[in-house]
Amino acid sequence: MTIEIALLISLVSASFAVFFGLKSTKRADTSDAEKKAVESATINVKLDTIAGDVRDIKYDMTAVKKDVQGLTERMIIVEQSTKSAHHRIDGIEREE
Repeated sequence: MTIEIALLISLVSASFAVFFGLKSTKRADTSDAEKKAVESATINVKLDTIAGDVRDIKYDMTAVKKDVQGLTERMIIVEQSTKSAHHRIDGIEREE
């Protein structure tokens, strides 16, 4: 009878150990999944922010290119005007 009680207590103890071990493992898996989800969400938010910043930089670069093109055209006009003015000044100097 003593052996049967000891065997029964051993089986119950082993059953509880297995049960609580599995429960602890499941809780740890759930906790790990939650941590991974939080990290993934954080990374996605940061990537979205970076994507927005890159988009803004592209728009700014487009505006700068347009400004440079406009300045280039104006510089060409000024150079032509200066060249014409030099020719007129040379003509006036020759007359004197």
